[in-house]
Amino acid sequence: MENNTARKIHKCRCARAVVLAISAALTFQTLGSEAPPVPAFPGAEGAGASTPGGRGGKVIEVTNLDDSGPGSFRAALEASGPRIVVFRVGGLITLTNRLRVTEPFITIAGQTAPGDGVCIRGETTEINTHDVIIRYLRFRRGELRRRDDALGGYPLRNIILDHCSFSWELNENDSLYRFIEKMPDGTDKKRPTENLTIQWCVSSEALDLNNHAFGGTWGGRNGSFHHNLFACNTGRNPSIGYGDHFDFRNNVLFNWRHRTIDGGDASSWVNVVANYFKPGPATQDAVRHRVGRPQHLKMFSEAPTPGKWYVADNYIVGNEKVSANNWDGGVDFDAPDVRTSGGLNSVLERVRGAVPFAAVSIRQQTAPEAYESVLASAGATLPKRDPVDLRILESVRAGKPKSGNGIIQTPDDVGGWPEYKSAPPPADTDHDGMPDAWELKYGLNPNDPKDGAADNDHDGYTNLEEYLNATDPTKLVDYTRPENNVNTLK
Repeated sequence: MENNTARKIHKCRCARAVVLAISAALTFQTLGSEAPPVPAFPGAEGAGASTPGGRGGKVIEVTNLDDSGPGSFRAALEASGPRIVVFRVGGLITLTNRLRVTEPFITIAGQTAPGDGVCIRGETTEINTHDVIIRYLRFRRGELRRRDDALGGYPLRNIILDHCSFSWELNENDSLYRFIEKMPDGTDKKRPTENLTIQWCVSSEALDLNNHAFGGTWGGRNGSFHHNLFACNTGRNPSIGYGDHFDFRNNVLFNWRHRTIDGGDASSWVNVVANYFKPGPATQDAVRHRVGRPQHLKMFSEAPTPGKWYVADNYIVGNEKVSANNWDGGVDFDAPDVRTSGGLNSVLERVRGAVPFAAVSIRQQTAPEAYESVLASAGATLPKRDPVDLRILESVRAGKPKSGNGIIQTPDDVGGWPEYKSAPPPADTDHDGMPDAWELKYGLNPNDPKDGAADNDHDGYTNLEEYLNATDPTKLVDYTRPENNVNTLK
């Protein structure tokens, strides 16, 4: 019923493609030269889509579930040099200490894990570097002794997260928006992360032990956030960190308590376009129709005013009025000092953008279309969805969580971590990340560890990347063309 109403409201609307390109910092450096023009992988979109990650680097195998030592997840991420991390084991990896990724040019290919895949629990994983690709991984922290994120850190630039699942933290499920620069006088200066994409991810069930069960803080300079699901977090779904261009479209929000999207400052140019909002049993009545709340947090600009927001084509389940016109009650500004200086309507007129702000384009859908796509494909779907995501997605579809009102305090409230079974990995004689059978199928040598870094069809992706992307290393395809830049993993 809700989608029929949504389609009626949206039937005269075309999905707006953002046609303005970000002018800042779209040249990336890798191994001393400009990166090829291909996306990070087929289906990579937005501001972070041009990073090469670990392309052409060494292959590092995760062969055990240990916290540290040879063959561990930690050893692979803490290694130096361009690298591609593949998994020869599936299961639950428990981190007893914070894991910091400080060396750049890394691709973490969670889709290679056998069996049920991999889940990271325990301590926080930090991205403290640049040029990072992370795909098909789960970060379900569940650490109750110290408040922190499941995935966070001080990311610099050129980062894309794709098809990952985040949950069960005491601060924010995933927080990526700034890094610390050491100044000549020895002081620390916060700087915005540059060129970040988070796409097709799930952020759910932040832990509400200390009133800080938040989805995430995302942002920086040039951020693209599309086709993600926020479910059963009290607020920050997400919060906008720092200023500059923040593009948020085709996402699904379900069962927030008191906040949907908020944040920003005077330097913010925010697009909130064609997202799907579905309040749940935990959602307070006053914010069931809330699309966003601009703020002036003085994170990047000291000016005591909010930034500019373009808000359009968002659909709110149960509220046809706000769905038809998102500014008719869907955007609020609740800073008392601003409310008393001209009234809310005056503030919102200053905040409101008449046209979309510059952003790297994505393959945009209407809000109801995005709802169906996100429920079908978001999160760590490879090698298979785990019971946690399956339960969350069923709750979103039904509009009713399976545990209370959906806001939980510990993982035990929903049964804890499921069992992640491993399975025998495919034979890989030369340990180049490509299975022997696949190499033989495409005319490669399963005894040559160097042929993974070659590009036999000259399309910009190495042979190993062709395997990771499930594409044909003998067939030249122009992946810079939008019609070819689609996810090839199923």
